[in-house]
Amino acid sequence: MEYLSLPLVLREGYLPRTDLRESITYSIGLLLSTRVGSMPFNPEYGCDLWDKEFSDLYTSNKADIRANLRNAIGKFEKRLYNVSVSLIQSGDQTTQALGMGVKVTGNYLDDNEEMKFEARYDLG
Repeated sequence: MEYLSLPLVLREGYLPRTDLRESITYSIGLLLSTRVGSMPFNPEYGCDLWDKEFSDLYTSNKADIRANLRNAIGKFEKRLYNVSVSLIQSGDQTTQALGMGVKVTGNYLDDNEEMKFEARYDLG
């Protein structure tokens, strides 16, 4: 099965396609970068991460942040299950002012075969 690739860019009447794993990767990236309430078609879509000040990410309860992100992924990316979220140091601190990232792991089914999923997302 083919999935639309994000961002959606129409070129000569063609929307780029991708596989299931990349579709899940794009979907979670969009979810993590969206503030709750900013999407008119679904005001619940997004994560609460952006309601915090950047300094709060270092001082607040990391378990609460991880749980919020895991719940958002569980609610809006149902193709992924057994989701685990961890906060990590960003790979490239010279270009990322915040220096923090999110690692998401889990499982998904592709043609009835269980596959492992892992992706990293930089914040800031």
